[in-house]
Amino acid sequence: MLDPIQLPILMKAIDFVFEEGRKILEERRERRKSGDAASKSEEQESVKEPALPEPEKEREIKQDLLSSKIDEILWKNYEWEVEKLVKRLEIHTQNYHHHKEQHAKWGSDLVPSVIVHRITEAENSMIETIKELEIVLSKVYKKDINQINKS
Repeated sequence: MLDPIQLPILMKAIDFVFEEGRKILEERRERRKSGDAASKSEEQESVKEPALPEPEKEREIKQDLLSSKIDEILWKNYEWEVEKLVKRLEIHTQNYHHHKEQHAKWGSDLVPSVIVHRITEAENSMIETIKELEIVLSKVYKKDINQINKS
């Protein structure tokens, strides 16, 4: 049995699911609540807004995963897939932050619609990749890990 703390890629995967993904989804919700006209038009094209669990439950699940032991053979079967998904999430996160920076440079009134579209696209890509990562982590831990649910 392996301790997840010994595997940096697994720690990074758990952090993406419980930390980075949550932050970006919260930013997305705030932007949509603020009534941004550009995001309202994009909302029709985008993926359905996922629901997040309460922070207390989330912390409890994360701590449980970090303290759980995982089967070494099971980890070896899924290690490459976790690495691939984490790398994909890193790329989506970089794209997201780059486009948010461009959005800030233009200002919300003058921002070209292509930048708003790219932000939404990066968010949707992250959501889909996090869902895939949750499925793989569920198999590794033999537990149901559904942080991002359809609402």
